[in-house]
Amino acid sequence: MHRALIPAALAGTVMLGGCASYGNGGLLGDILGGGNNYGYDARGDFERAAVEACGREASRFGRVNVERVDQQGRDYVFVYGRIETRDYDRDEFTCVFREDGRIVDFQTR
Repeated sequence: MHRALIPAALAGTVMLGGCASYGNGGLLGDILGGGNNYGYDARGDFERAAVEACGREASRFGRVNVERVDQQGRDYVFVYGRIETRDYDRDEFTCVFREDGRIVDFQTR
């Protein structure tokens, strides 16, 4: 009888694993705090992808806070934010995210 429960348990584990890893953390990820918006409430999938990619790039330098996102046409999103670092001359960043999922420009100031 216990052997009959093993396939059902494995199938349930696979399904829940898919929910937890889909998109910005999926169903369980949203409940458990999955995904990272770096302090910015993105309005759509394109903006959300830009914030995540640019925030991830900026986080190499310190703690990130995205302040503004501007979509320039259909193909580009500009992401502006601050990085908490010890070097106050380089505490702001600008990032350009392209529709195909690539960062085409990243600068700190």
